[in-house]
Amino acid sequence: MQYFVRNKLNITNIKSTYGYIGFLPFALFSVSPWIIGGEISKTLIVFQLGYGSIILTFLGGFAWGWRDDQKNQKLNLSIGIGFSLIGCSILLLTFFEMILSSLILSIFSFYSFYIFERSTEDFYKKDIDYQKFRKMLTLLVCISFLISMGYWINPYSNPYL
Repeated sequence: MQYFVRNKLNITNIKSTYGYIGFLPFALFSVSPWIIGGEISKTLIVFQLGYGSIILTFLGGFAWGWRDDQKNQKLNLSIGIGFSLIGCSILLLTFFEMILSSLILSIFSFYSFYIFERSTEDFYKKDIDYQKFRKMLTLLVCISFLISMGYWINPYSNPYL
């Protein structure tokens, strides 16, 4: 039993470590425009949106791995597919240079996915450290998009003004 508890905590630590490593591009792509400025800042924000759309699409696929016997799993699968499609929509909006719309949709989508994941039976079967980690990671990602949005709407830094 002690091995199982120790092994479970170790897996949670590994998930947390990889999760925070996965957050680093969000942080770099949101802070770098403020430091570097110029035309490259637009490209960095586009990279952030591209990376975010890939991550959101990946998160949407998580619903496929949740237990099939949990309540509302058919609906969960459909919602997961919806989040994957929203990730694709963010990429499409970015391609058509609707950057502000993409940033707003990204914030809304990442936080909505956390609320969706939190509503499942599987989420509450995870240990408390994982639950705290998911909340923190979601907030950090949303803050990174807010930082990029601040850069984008700032009249002194907006690449289009």
